[in-house]
Amino acid sequence: MDFNPYSPSFRQDPYPVYRRLRDEYPVYHNEELGFFAISRYDDIVAALQDVETFSSSNALGIGAPKEVLDQIPMMMLLDPPRHGQLRALVNRAFTPRRVAGLEPRIRALARSLVDDFIERGSCDLVEHFSGPLPATVIAELLGVPAEDGLMFKEKSTAIVTQDAKGGGDLDFTPAIELMLYMTAAYDERRKQPRDDLMSALLEAEIDGERLSQEELLGFAFLLLVAGNETTTNLISNAVGLLDQYPDQRRQLVDDPSLLPAAIEEFLRFESPVQGLSRTPRKDTVIHGCTVPEDAQLLLLYASANRDERRIDDPERFDISRDPKPHLAFGFGTHFCLGASLARLEAKIALEELLARAPEFRVDFASSARLGGGVVRGWATLPVEFETR
Repeated sequence: MDFNPYSPSFRQDPYPVYRRLRDEYPVYHNEELGFFAISRYDDIVAALQDVETFSSSNALGIGAPKEVLDQIPMMMLLDPPRHGQLRALVNRAFTPRRVAGLEPRIRALARSLVDDFIERGSCDLVEHFSGPLPATVIAELLGVPAEDGLMFKEKSTAIVTQDAKGGGDLDFTPAIELMLYMTAAYDERRKQPRDDLMSALLEAEIDGERLSQEELLGFAFLLLVAGNETTTNLISNAVGLLDQYPDQRRQLVDDPSLLPAAIEEFLRFESPVQGLSRTPRKDTVIHGCTVPEDAQLLLLYASANRDERRIDDPERFDISRDPKPHLAFGFGTHFCLGASLARLEAKIALEELLARAPEFRVDFASSARLGGGVVRGWATLPVEFETR
C-alpha cells in the first residue's frame, strides 16, 4: 500500500485510505518518505498518554520547516517538565472566564465581516470570513495591531501547508518573517508594557527566572500558527459540510442551541488537524511491528475519529451524535490549549452566518483544498447565498 499524505488524490478524500490503514496496516511504514503511522483510536490515545516513550520534539515533522521551528521552542514541541511549566503560564490566558469574556468582541468582529460581504450575495468564505476572524482575534489577544492579522494568516498558512516531502523545497521565509515581526513586537513591549498577553509573558517567571527570547517567540508562534489554522479550517469545513447536508443545516437554523454539539461533529468528521508526530525514545513494538528509536511516528487523529472500533457508524455525519469521543484537539498533556477559544469562535461565526444567510451554496467545483500533510481545510471556498 502506498500512503502519501502529500498526494493531491489523498487530500481530496483521505478517508478510504484511513480505513484501509486501520484494517490492514495498523502500523504503516513508508520507507521512501521515512515515517511510520498508526491509525486506530486506542493506539493513538495510548501513544499520547505515554510521554515517557513518545517525545513531542518532532510533532510538526511532516510538512513544516523543522529546521527553523527547532529554533523556536513551541510548547507542542516540548516534553515534561518544561512543557508543563510553560503551559501553566499560558493557561491563564485561556481560562473559561477569560475565553467567555471575549465573546462580545468576537461577535462584533463576526458581524462586521458578514456585513462586508452579505449584500454582494457571494464571497470566498476563507478570504472574507473564516480566515480573518481567528486571525484578528489572535492578533488582539497578543496585543499587536488587528490589521496585521491577515498577514499572520498568510504566513501561518504558508508554514503548515508546505509539501517538502511531496517533492518541493522548504521555504523558510514565512517563519523567519513571523519571527522577526514578533521579535520587534516584544522589544516594543519591553519599552512600553501594555495590558496584553505579550506584556504578561515578558513579566512571567518560572522558579524566579524570566522566559527566554526563544520561549517568548515560541508562544507567539504557537498562537499565530495553531490558533489561526485550526479555527479557520474548523469554520470552513463546517460550512462545506452544511452545504452537503442541508437537512442538518436547517436544524441549526431553526435551533441554534444545537451548535455546540454540531461543532463536535464537525471536528470529528472533518478534523482540521489530520495528525501530528511523535518520536519514540526507544525501539517500540506496536501490533508486532518495531518502530525504531528516533523514527517519525505519525498519529492519524482524523483516522481515529472514524475508527469503527470506537465510534458507531463513523462514516455517518450526524450533528446529534452522542457521545463524540474525537481526537481533533489531541489528547492528554498536549490537548489543544486554545480548544475552548476555537469552539467559541466557530459557534459565533456559524450563528452569525446562518442567521443572515441560512440558504447558501458552496461552489465546490471552484474550491481548492489546502496542501500539506497535517491540515485539512480549504484554500478557497466560494459561497453564494440568499440573505434574510
